[in-house]
Amino acid sequence: MATLSNRVSRWTLLLFACALANFLAAQGLILVGMTWPARAVSAPGTLAAVHLLVIGWLLLLMLGALFQFVPVITSRPLASQRMALWALIGIEAGLGGMICGFFGIAVSPVLAMALPAGATAVLLGVLAASWNLGVPLIRARPLRLPGRMVLTGLVFLFVTVMLGLSFALAFTVPALAPYLAPLLNAFGDHALAGLGGWFTLTAMGVSYKLLPMFMLAPEDRGIPGDCVHILGTLGFALAVAAGVAQVWVAAGFLRIAQSTGYGAITIAVAIYLWDIRRIYRTRRRRVIEVHNRAAVGAFGLLALGAALAISSLGTGRPEAGAPVGVFLIVFGWLGGLGLTQLYKIIPFLTWLGRYGSRLGRASVPRVQDLVRERRGGPWFVLYFAAILLGGGFALSGSALGFRSCMALVALATVGLVTEYWRAWRGHYARAHQSETAIPPFIANPRG
Repeated sequence: MATLSNRVSRWTLLLFACALANFLAAQGLILVGMTWPARAVSAPGTLAAVHLLVIGWLLLLMLGALFQFVPVITSRPLASQRMALWALIGIEAGLGGMICGFFGIAVSPVLAMALPAGATAVLLGVLAASWNLGVPLIRARPLRLPGRMVLTGLVFLFVTVMLGLSFALAFTVPALAPYLAPLLNAFGDHALAGLGGWFTLTAMGVSYKLLPMFMLAPEDRGIPGDCVHILGTLGFALAVAAGVAQVWVAAGFLRIAQSTGYGAITIAVAIYLWDIRRIYRTRRRRVIEVHNRAAVGAFGLLALGAALAISSLGTGRPEAGAPVGVFLIVFGWLGGLGLTQLYKIIPFLTWLGRYGSRLGRASVPRVQDLVRERRGGPWFVLYFAAILLGGGFALSGSALGFRSCMALVALATVGLVTEYWRAWRGHYARAHQSETAIPPFIANPRG
């Protein structure tokens, strides 16, 4: 059994800080008009923003949460605390190289080589993180549903990074281009493996632990949870494998297999959303905290984004709605869920680090005292409303309307980051302690 100190990752908050900085940087690129929909999907600015979002924001966010989450669900420490730092360094350095490479492809072959170099650094960082997480997961038997889903997600993460490295080499190394260039037609499968197989399955697994824990609901998900895991895994694996295979072989059975994968994904998402509703309905905590109320917006945008993306892919016209579906999934489902859960995770880690050792020996604030829900709630409302409205403008082709909504998204993100900072600094806890302090004449009536 791991001790409490072994279960706490010392680098989690640093990972969260880097992730939020990358998230704001990606929003900055969108606001200045360097990305889709003002520019093409393949434009350097769009590619830079996409990778700031999926690597810099979502990957670091997920790894930061998993470095804290996996030791808890396995009762085993990470393979190495230091390896978590090396993973962060590799991924951040690699991301910087990739962004330089995206903008350097049109400038010179020398600058373009930063792309595969950066992708290689990201791969090394991912391997370090996967080893760090995989060791306790594999050693913990029998592994419960959240752990199994995280382990499955790590496999899809490796597939995603390897496809991305292949793209980088195809773009920049002429000697490899004849062999790897056909894979460039599998860009959609690269995105599906990452956003679906890695991020979505992992986020589902984490939510199956965090939501019941925070709302005092039954944790065992039974057959519905197993169906989500099995159908989701098979669906993403089948869709990605068939899509990549069609790069070389144009066979009817591969298209059928791909459509079958999309169908399995749709059913898995539907069962998951039904099961999440069941968690909310069977909770024992009467009052739902603001972060779990706000998470409903993320689940709603998962349904909308998945329906839009899969319907576009199924009709053979991915350019029509797939980019908007991806936007809703990245910003609404994955980004929105991440922002809502950070509102609880950061105060909890702050409380554990600053006040946990004093519990029972001195007066300490509660975790709830580190936040002010009446301040955080409006930012969540603004964030999800702006995402939904921005998706509507993107569908209608209004780049100006979309960027206006993204300005509101950026404002909401800054507001939430401010609330995270206040929680980490104990701003509200100090105010709470001063408000509830016993007056001296009551504490010492003779004084």
